[in-house]
Amino acid sequence: MKIHMNLIQKISLTFIFTLTASQVSLAHSVYFEMNEKDQVIIRFGEFGDDYEESPGYLDSLDSIHTWKINGEGQLESLEPKKQKQGFTIDAKSMDSVSAHSGFPVMTRGSSPARKPFFYARWVHDFKKKEVPRLNLDLVPTGKLGEVQAYFRNKPLVGVKATLFTPEANDQELIANENGIFQFDTDLNEKGLYMIKIGRFREELAGFDRGASYILTSHNCSLTWQQ
Repeated sequence: MKIHMNLIQKISLTFIFTLTASQVSLAHSVYFEMNEKDQVIIRFGEFGDDYEESPGYLDSLDSIHTWKINGEGQLESLEPKKQKQGFTIDAKSMDSVSAHSGFPVMTRGSSPARKPFFYARWVHDFKKKEVPRLNLDLVPTGKLGEVQAYFRNKPLVGVKATLFTPEANDQELIANENGIFQFDTDLNEKGLYMIKIGRFREELAGFDRGASYILTSHNCSLTWQQ
């Protein structure tokens, strides 16, 4: 009976962990934020909420690849350094920075197994036109209040996104026929802003860390400081 109960406890703990991990990744983003030292840092969590920490779900992220545009206009790879509540990198708020990572294969009930990927971009000046560099990317067009969505270097038409603001006056956005989001530029609140595309899925199967998956989900964030 004791062995039977131990088995039940192990199964229950496994189920709880799987469900919790699913809930963690469903609404989370990898995103950039500026700290009090004017350094750009990488977070994993929900906008306006607590960050995931190490030890904890922060450790579940795949290796983070990140880079910035240097003074010569070239891509410069950066080495993220894990801290308790995120990753520090050699970048300042004036830099243009991008990153991508992933999360272990996830299963939830009878839903197909999926592999989440996360992409992030930090910008300082919306007047500067950027080019796509990530599988799923949110790119300033050079016009205030405009961001263009790209998927595999092609404009993403009709996709939905959310603009998160410091005071939770969020805006729901839909990309037009050119993949462009247009949003209210009368943003007087000081603080961090984020535009996010969450759980954009494609039927792309694969195998990761001993687990097969049927779907690939892509999540992208664009953040800036007002």
